[in-house]
Amino acid sequence: LVQAARDREIMPKALRLLVGLAAASAFTGPRLGVQRPQLLQRSSAAEPESRTTTGGRELAEALQNVNLYLIGMMGSGKTSVGELVSRQLGSYTFLDTDATLEAATKRTVADIFEKDGEAAFRELEGSIMEQVAAYVRLVVATGGGVVTRQQNWASLRQGIVVWLDPDVETLTARLSSGDEAGKRPLLQEGDVGATLAATLEKRREFYEQCDVRVSIQGEENASDTAAR
Repeated sequence: LVQAARDREIMPKALRLLVGLAAASAFTGPRLGVQRPQLLQRSSAAEPESRTTTGGRELAEALQNVNLYLIGMMGSGKTSVGELVSRQLGSYTFLDTDATLEAATKRTVADIFEKDGEAAFRELEGSIMEQVAAYVRLVVATGGGVVTRQQNWASLRQGIVVWLDPDVETLTARLSSGDEAGKRPLLQEGDVGATLAATLEKRREFYEQCDVRVSIQGEENASDTAAR
């Protein structure tokens, strides 16, 4: 990541005022300022033993305020890894776009998929991405399908895009339980492994547009992935 930042000659970006993280017109929450608004606060549920590291501070300095965007399939660990990476960097805040969307709309991703359809969800997701790009010093965990809309790449390209890429067997093992599959709208029907393999194949060309690819095999945990 350090080398990627240097190669692209990333310069600091101006921090702009973000008026809400609302993607839906129905959202009427308070105006959000630029100093860690509530939706951008670190989660207290994150692993308490995770601390800023020397390597993390060096990486944060090399990034020069530029956001890190984590992309990848559902179950790839974007949220867990992203939370840990933000803590190791120290000056960066973690944000999950699905969680932000749910907070803004007061609806779950599954509910939006079921009642409004995937196209409606992607529109909301795209609006979140556009507005999140106004911030700096973020580690952003994106939805698995965010890469399929060309409009979203305008936001992604303002930062460094990191693809977390577990093999299909690892994804299947992580998502085969009833609780996990039940949270994922695209896994509601058919064989989980076959669905994941087919979805990955459709998205691979988009994931491959990343700046950095992190291959994950077996039961590598989030801490090990974040350390890499």
